[in-house]
Amino acid sequence: MKIYLACLLLITSSIGLVPPTAAVAKPKPADITTVVAPQVISPAAALNRLIVAEKLDASWFTPAFLKAVDKNSDVNAIQMQRDFTMKLGRFRYGNYKSVQSIGSNKYRVLFDRAEPDAVIVQLSVDAKGRIAEIGISEKNKPAPTAQAQAAAQVALDKSFKTNTRANGEVSPVLVSLKQWLGNYQKVKKVDATKYLGMFERGSAPVTINFKPDGSIENYSMGCPTTKVSLKQAPENLQKIFATCPNLK
Repeated sequence: MKIYLACLLLITSSIGLVPPTAAVAKPKPADITTVVAPQVISPAAALNRLIVAEKLDASWFTPAFLKAVDKNSDVNAIQMQRDFTMKLGRFRYGNYKSVQSIGSNKYRVLFDRAEPDAVIVQLSVDAKGRIAEIGISEKNKPAPTAQAQAAAQVALDKSFKTNTRANGEVSPVLVSLKQWLGNYQKVKKVDATKYLGMFERGSAPVTINFKPDGSIENYSMGCPTTKVSLKQAPENLQKIFATCPNLK
């Protein structure tokens, strides 16, 4: 009987009715790829980066902004403007400190020798944090020295006499201005940056922008004052001064 039971156990084990103990493989966990969304820079951080970065990158600006600054979308054009602006800022206000948001896409640019609202920047970025628009305004801009003002008046007088721009090129506007207002007479100083070009039949206001060294960077002309109808002016002046409320 014992022999029979032993044989039965041997047979059943061999045909698998009592399976041997075996290790069960655990299923592998599914592979999970973690996707990290790129971090979008804040407008304030974008402005600070624009100010302090040694080398600007084209990816920091929208394609439209790059195209507006340079027809070839060359970021070096922005680099040159940034470098000059910061050089001028340090000359007028001292070392740069930080930017501070004041709402409505406006930011204070703080310098160590300037009032808090001396330089205000309006900045907008796109959904990717790229600069799409930027504008700068200054309050209490330091007046040029008396020597610079005197030199500017002499340079402006020469421009009117020779019909040339600040860069020495011939100005069709000045040529046409004399055809309309008569012979040029003199330059009259209004304040540190504003002057009047006096002519036989009227005057033209001019605002001068100075470089840090006191030389003329450029100048712009406002609406002339005259009793002569704008319709009698050359065609190029009619287009330029078409929106002047005092001219008909």
